[in-house]
Amino acid sequence: MFLYIFLFVFLVKELWDLILTLWNKKYSTSPRVKIPEVFKDRISEEDFEKSKNYLIDRTNLEVISHIIDIILSIILILLGFPYFEKLVSSLSKSYILQGLLFFGIFGLINFLVSLPFSIYSTFVIEERYGFNTTTPKVFITDIIKSIIISIILGVPILSLLLWIIEADPNWWWKFALVIIVFEIFISWLYPMFIAPLFNKFYPLEDEELRNKILSLLEKAKFKISNIFVMDASRRTKKVNAYLTGIGNSRRVVLFDTILSYTHDEILAVLAHELGHHVKKHIPKILTLSILFYIAYIYFVFLIYKSPLISQTFNVEKNFSLMVYSFIFISSIAYFINPIINAFSRKFEYSADKFSKELLGTEEPLISSLKRLVKENLANLNPLPLYRIWHYSHPSPEERILALKKE
Repeated sequence: MFLYIFLFVFLVKELWDLILTLWNKKYSTSPRVKIPEVFKDRISEEDFEKSKNYLIDRTNLEVISHIIDIILSIILILLGFPYFEKLVSSLSKSYILQGLLFFGIFGLINFLVSLPFSIYSTFVIEERYGFNTTTPKVFITDIIKSIIISIILGVPILSLLLWIIEADPNWWWKFALVIIVFEIFISWLYPMFIAPLFNKFYPLEDEELRNKILSLLEKAKFKISNIFVMDASRRTKKVNAYLTGIGNSRRVVLFDTILSYTHDEILAVLAHELGHHVKKHIPKILTLSILFYIAYIYFVFLIYKSPLISQTFNVEKNFSLMVYSFIFISSIAYFINPIINAFSRKFEYSADKFSKELLGTEEPLISSLKRLVKENLANLNPLPLYRIWHYSHPSPEERILALKKE
């Protein structure tokens, strides 16, 4: 009986996501949709058609990838995981090594399945629309670096988690604590040690812009002196700027592709990012994430402790029971996405308002949003239900209308 419940929950989640994706494509690219009024001064009919074609191409690839993932997941759930458990058990007597091999095989399969889609997305779709600047050499090097980093960081943390599960029958709170600490550690580590392995970061050379940014930071009463430019153009022509890190790893990062924007537009984007920090969105999000992790792992623990998984799927190792428990609970947790995204969108509106107040006008932020939409070929008419389910940010049109309204 539990097998049918398990598969039903899993398939409902996956199929609903697939339906939303296809529905969004149909809605957003319908001949009936028009350029929203707020974008008519920047977006031409040619731009509009190009953005719709970009959405169609990306969605088609996403749908194919999603269908293959569903098929692969069902095969792994019914046959693969029990087989891999027996395989790793025959290769080693060490429980932790068995677990590492088990997750290693799982990770390798996912990597090999996703690789062709990543290649096609980068070198066909992104190339077709003029975004890709990645060379095959950079692409391969990035993969190798990602694998090495995953091993260096993943093996110790996974070994610790496996040890906790094996050593403590009531492991859930220790498991959650390790995950939370690790997430905070990565937030500190990433800007200083991981990101520089993939991109070059150099001080902003434009003294006038640097002084304006420092003045903006001082006006916002936010202390940070690290302002870097990242060589994003090495991989893409898309535009971005962000504030990252915690403690002494905190820094302002500008994509080199955004330097063509006016100073006021760049300042408006950074002021938005500052808004998240000044308005305490980061600790609020962190608190919500911690509560979510604790609840999520506790429910995983409850399923893990029941005999349902072992009896249904003929597995007995702790790491196998964990995988099934995580799949089941994550399928259920997917349906609270709209609530999580609602909080996130509320914070985005607040950060936009902060940018407007800090600069004394909404025009630079509106101008930068319009440029980002045009240059990144963003979807101008997302399906409302898709927005609710998948958008952590309000749509650009919603953000602009809110800025004009306030």
